[in-house]
Amino acid sequence: MEKILVCFDGSEWSKKALNEAIKIAQRFGSQITVLSVVPKVCFLEMGIDCATVESIFRAETEGNLRKAEEILSEKGVRGQTLILEGTPADVIVEYAKNNNVDLLVMGSKGKDATERTLFGSVTQKVTATASCSVLIVR
Repeated sequence: MEKILVCFDGSEWSKKALNEAIKIAQRFGSQITVLSVVPKVCFLEMGIDCATVESIFRAETEGNLRKAEEILSEKGVRGQTLILEGTPADVIVEYAKNNNVDLLVMGSKGKDATERTLFGSVTQKVTATASCSVLIVR
């Protein structure tokens, strides 16, 4: 098992997923990629333009990934962080497929009910469509 992809949104669930991925990486000498997806969302009807929404999501995501980098460094695990944009489940599945990921690790839940309402269950969509093995962490 060479490549592990961890879906990370900064939630407690994604932190648990990262910690499980680290345990696996330490055992097998795997490399971890920690992926966060900035969703393409607009609230034009509320007077908030797309660029503003994206910059808010991006700033939060960058902060979350700095935390993930610290965790990787503390544990001495090879890894990288990555921010992509789009529909979270689609981006995760596409990245895993295009990069020959051996194992995808994610939390059983994401950040909050608002995101679930906007994007549906990312975990459910990923497990249904991923081409690699998926480990769901509770």
